[in-house]
Amino acid sequence: MNATELELALRDLVETEGVNAAAVVTRDGIMVNFLNKHAPEALSPLSSLVAMMTITAEKCTKILRKGEMEELITKANDGMLLTERCGEFIFIVAVDKGIDPGSIKHQREKVKAAIERMV
Repeated sequence: MNATELELALRDLVETEGVNAAAVVTRDGIMVNFLNKHAPEALSPLSSLVAMMTITAEKCTKILRKGEMEELITKANDGMLLTERCGEFIFIVAVDKGIDPGSIKHQREKVKAAIERMV
């Protein structure tokens, strides 16, 4: 496991304009890494909520016969959450309103590559 590579990739992503936070959690709801610009402490229920959200979305796509879930996009008043499953891990990014997810694709791909190398 290369936690340093993951931490550096997450830091690069969170330092990007319009990105507020990013986290990697296990499918069991255990926090692997969390970075947040506005509050340095990790939020205790976040990891379990991210896992529940992802598992629920995966089940819905199967029940509705839409295949495998690729990404869960949660839109809110002040931005959106982009959630992806990466093997046995879940990767979530919080971005400001008006930010195009494509503009942070490169940084997100770096995080996903670091997650893949953790196994």
